[in-house]
Amino acid sequence: MWETVLGALAAFLVALAAAWRHWGRFKGKLRAVRELVDELDEALRDDRVTEEEWRRLWEKLKALVEG
Repeated sequence: MWETVLGALAAFLVALAAAWRHWGRFKGKLRAVRELVDELDEALRDDRVTEEEWRRLWEKLKALVEG
C-alpha cells in the first residue's frame, strides 16, 4: 500500500514541478504582452506614432513572437 501512495505522491510532485515551469513561461508571455499594449497605448495617445515609437513597438512585437 505504501508503495502505491509514495508512487502517486512522486508522480504528483513531478507534475507539479512541470506545471510550475510552464506557469513561469506563461507569466513571462503575459508580461511581454502587457508591455507591448502599454507601449502601443502610449504611442497612440497623441494620435501620431513617430518612427522611434514604431521601432520600439516593432522590437517588442518581434521579441514576443520569437520568445
